[in-house]
This record gives sequence, structure tokens and C-alpha cells, in this order.
Amino acid sequence: AADGLTAGTKALTGSLSDTGCYAPKADGGWGFCGPDSCKAAYITCAAEGGGPATVGGVTGTYTTLGGTKYSASTCQSFLAKGAEPDITSWTPKGSCDSTCTQQTTGVCSGTFLAKVLVGSGVKSAYCNDKWLVVSASGEPSVFTPNLNDIPFPPGKQGTTFRTGMSTLSTSKGQDMYYPLSVTDLSTSAGTNNKDVFDVQTGSGPYSYLIDGTTIYGLPSDAGTGMAVNGQSIFPTYNNNGKFTPEKCEVDSCSNHVGQGGGQPHLHGDPFGDQDPKGSSPDTCLYGPSNYSSGVTGHPPVIGFAADGHLIYGRYLSSSAPGFAAPLLDVCGGHSHTATGNDEHGFSLQGYHYHTQVFDATCGSGPMCAAGESFKVTSTGPFQCFKADLTKSTGSSALLAATASSSYKGKADMGKRCCSMTDYYVLNGVDLSADVAASSTCTAPAAPTNGTGTTCGTAGTKLYSGNTCRPTCNTGYCPSGNTKCVKGVLTEATCVACTNPSPSPSPAPSPSPSPSPSPSPSSSPSPKPSLSSASASHTRERRNSALMLPVGALAMGVVAALAKDA
Repeated sequence: AADGLTAGTKALTGSLSDTGCYAPKADGGWGFCGPDSCKAAYITCAAEGGGPATVGGVTGTYTTLGGTKYSASTCQSFLAKGAEPDITSWTPKGSCDSTCTQQTTGVCSGTFLAKVLVGSGVKSAYCNDKWLVVSASGEPSVFTPNLNDIPFPPGKQGTTFRTGMSTLSTSKGQDMYYPLSVTDLSTSAGTNNKDVFDVQTGSGPYSYLIDGTTIYGLPSDAGTGMAVNGQSIFPTYNNNGKFTPEKCEVDSCSNHVGQGGGQPHLHGDPFGDQDPKGSSPDTCLYGPSNYSSGVTGHPPVIGFAADGHLIYGRYLSSSAPGFAAPLLDVCGGHSHTATGNDEHGFSLQGYHYHTQVFDATCGSGPMCAAGESFKVTSTGPFQCFKADLTKSTGSSALLAATASSSYKGKADMGKRCCSMTDYYVLNGVDLSADVAASSTCTAPAAPTNGTGTTCGTAGTKLYSGNTCRPTCNTGYCPSGNTKCVKGVLTEATCVACTNPSPSPSPAPSPSPSPSPSPSPSSSPSPKPSLSSASASHTRERRNSALMLPVGALAMGVVAALAKDA
């Protein structure tokens, strides 16, 4: 990555691979994204896994707020999981619609969905005639958040509790409605779409963000998209219009859980892979190993914006297609001036968003020392949506902006056309009544040097997006995943292990994934040395054994809009 370059209108000193984040405590870091002064902003209890970190012999300190000096004895406890039961069935309700014809190209292609969606957070994804509809639990799944490391996490209003790992639940679920036809505004300004919002105060439902007198045309308490792992994407600003790192409120992957609980959502670029060769797993959602043409290539798709545009990752090189040609606008996107397609065949001359990193300076306040510089990363839509929301008949962006009956609601946008051929469904989610027989596969028998598969009994019906693995004999390992995509089965085999195991290789269950553990992994992998793509800073993330590469596997799409209130 080149130093001193910027992809957008904000200045950047340093590297395009900077994150402004520290590795989690478990890996010897401070465990947050934000300025150095956040080391003196702790409020949670060390006895519960929170509290100040100690790094290199230096220990952080508790904050003083409102005249109160917090300490190990006056700290604030983590909020427990809510009483609402977790969702146990992700099968869509209702019958399919025989009057609509499914769109099957572009983002609607089952092949595209199977390639980009990762993890187990997205439960199903399909297009009808006007919308891409994604149902997700919001679980990060491909990485483990370190929420207890956050110095000053969000607090539940009216209480002294702070959100953390114990707060996580899958009681809510998230549905994204991504319009397939979009008309863009001619302007790129914070005031884009401001008149669509029902509320003009800068806080609460149906209001846009306001920082003082500055308007940002994004929802103040809802998401702006969904990442490819099914996590909600929120603005890089908190609901008070301030950069979230400045408030010391996000973990090493720019996550936190809002006051309403549920799953963690993103307030910054979830970039954290330290090894561009891909020999070690990602540490957040994606990294250099996910760039199909290397770091000088165009960044990968990492999410879907709620207004109907794709979100790509950050640029890592000035040689990459479209870098500063033109610069990203204040909405956080651009249309390439030169012709060219991305790895999926989509024209890059169509408007799209990118994440980016840039410099920021602390204002006055209790968390961040006034004048201190730090790095901020965006999540795609930066200060506005580019699409003219009024030109869509409905979208997740409109659901967050207005309660007007002039636009379609969830029931209309979420319909399923009968006999779908292109879709994605997680194992255990039943779309059998809605899909064409040609889109299904038959579970294979045990491969050579194997004892079976996690697909179920040979001959069991599999649906597009279903994956499983062979169970191999001692000394043999699965070559990958067996996957059904649009009626075509790609079957994994059992091959000799590089380092043979004394026992048969374990295989994942084909049933829906359980809720995440309430605490981080107790045995984190060691932190590797930084690669050339990220060696310019010492604030990188851990190496998590739970990570799956974004571009190599597949599963996640656009965001439903969970509240950050």
C-alpha cells in the first residue's frame, strides 16, 4: 500500500491499510479502535472481563465522567442478554407468489450469492421481481467480536449497564430489502434525501444525523446496509453525529452492540487480514487475501447498501482500477471514468460505494483529548445516500427514513416468487415449497477414504447454497466443502493430510448454526508479524482461527436496519 494517499475527499497521512485499531486484549493489544486517549476512558468491570488493558507494561485507567471517577469498585457491569427468546426457525413465513417472475441476473444470480456470502449469519437470500431480500441473524460468525475490550461501550438508557458479549442474542433477526432499480441524485451532499426523513431533529426514529448544524443524509438510529456475513452496517458516525472511534465505543473490528441488544453491528471498515497470501485466516471480515487480483486489483464486494448500491472494500494501492479516478465523493462512492468490470462481471462505471480510511482530530469532550489525531474508517455510505430514495417504490433505506404509506412495506417487498431458480439458503432453512426442482442437488455418498458426509444420508435433497463436508478416515482431510449451487453439486473429497491427524477429521453440522458463545475464544491464535500490506502500523488485529475468507467461500448480503438506540 502506498503512503500519503487517499481514495476520497478526506486527507490521509500514513498507509491505505491503516485501521486505527488495536488487537484484542487476548492477543496482547488494547482491543479498540480509536485515539490513544481512549486508554484512559474505561468504565466496565475488570472482574467481568472488561476494565483497563495492560499492554507492554502500561495499564489503562478508568474514566472520570460527570464528576465521577470510575474504578474497579465503581465500574459499570455488562448488560445481560434480554428475556426475548432466540429465534430457532429462519424459514420464511407465508406462501410464494405465483404472479411474479423472479429476476436472476446481477446480484440476483444464485452463483453470485453463493460466491460472496460468508459465514452462517445470512439465513436466506433471493430476488423477486423488484428487490433482493436477505434474512439474517446478524451474527458475525466468521470472526469473534471482542466487545468486552471496548473502553466505553454503549449503555442501556436508564440503567448503569454497558453492552458486551453477555448482551448478544438472536432474538430479533434482520431483513434487508435492496431495490433492483435505482435512480441516482445528481448531487453528492449531506443534504441528499433530507426531505424524505419524517424527523428533522437528529435523533430518534426516522431522523437523519446531525452534527451541530451539519446534516448527514443517513439515518440517526438505523443501519445503512448489510455486510456479506449478515451484519448490519451503520454509519461511521454514532447517533450524535460523532465519529465512533472518538467516543471509544467500538472493538478491534469496529463493532459494538447498541442499547437495544441483539448482535453487534459495524461502525467502521471491518478490515483486518494481516496476510495478503492468505496463509493465515482473516481477523475481521476481509483483508488483502480477499482481493482476487491482489492488492493492486479492485477491492472485493463486502456488502450491500440500503439504497441499492454495492459496497466494496478499501483501496490498497494507487494502481488499483478506479483509484482516485474519480475520488470518492462525500457519499462515499464513485463511478469509474474508465471502462472495466469487477470480478463478478459488474461494470464499475456504475455508481458504487467503498470503505476508506482517513485522518480525524478529536474535538472537545470527556473521551478524546482535544486536538489529538486518529484514524477513522467508513462503512460505505459516508455522509449520504447517492440514490434518490423517492424514485424507489420501497427499500430498507426508506424504511429507516419514513413511515409514509407512499412506499411499499416489508410484506410487499419480501414476497417470494414461486419456482425460484436463483437463491441462497443456509442448511436447515426450508424453501422447498418455493424453489424449482432444477435448482436442487442430491447429497453424495461417502467419498473414497471417507466414512460419510455431513450432507445427511446419500440421496437427501440439497438446496442452492447448502454446504457440507466429507467425514474422512484417519490421515485424510476434506479438500474443501461440498456445495450445491443452482442444481450443480461441487463435491469435496478426502485427501491425505499435510500433517495427518491421529483421529478422523471433525465435520460441521448441517443444521442451522447456534447463537455465538457469550465470550471470546479462550485459546486465540498467536498474533503474526505484519505483512507488507499492513506493516506500516502496529495497531492490527488478532489472528482468529474462526475466520473464513470473504471471496473464497460465500454467504452474506445486505442489511436490515437494526436500531442503535
